[in-house]
Amino acid sequence: MNIEDCFLLGKITKPHGYKGDVILYIDADQPQYYADIDCIYLEIQGRLVPHFLDSVKAHSSAHKLIVQLEGVESEAASRALGGANVFLPIKMLPKLDNREFYLHEVQGWTAVNADSGQLIGTIGKVLDYAMYPILEVQCEGKEVLIPLPSEIKINVDRDARRLSVSIPDGLLDVYLGETSEESDHFWDGEEGESED
Repeated sequence: MNIEDCFLLGKITKPHGYKGDVILYIDADQPQYYADIDCIYLEIQGRLVPHFLDSVKAHSSAHKLIVQLEGVESEAASRALGGANVFLPIKMLPKLDNREFYLHEVQGWTAVNADSGQLIGTIGKVLDYAMYPILEVQCEGKEVLIPLPSEIKINVDRDARRLSVSIPDGLLDVYLGETSEESDHFWDGEEGESED
């Protein structure tokens, strides 16, 4: 399994008890979707290694599971896995509707202004900030950052690899310069010349 064909599910955080169980932290909006997994891929020395799960138990935190990995039967063996990134094949991601997307899937897609239909550019990547994601788009040779708070209207067209986004008025002008004629008259801070 290649890492390019997978998504990062979470991380093995630490041992749980003395019989080889580990805590699997799931970094997902809906961690309950992954409660029935039977195989995970651990990143060990830069390679993905499959590990089958002998048992999966609920944890007091919704984002954690207590798992017993096949062949891991001691605290020392489970401690050695602590900190390992956990991956699953991309095909195991839940299907999303046309108003949601996974951050990894839109890289290389076309970004379009949903209000005008105007082509914005090609999405380089999605920056995952705590408040909301931000699209990094190449537009006319410049990098444009488009914030995606929850009130921004988006439409996902997976077949066309196109993401339509309602962008705030004037946002592109900030990055690309003024679209209207630039004024020859600038205010210098003075109210005007006083007459004597």
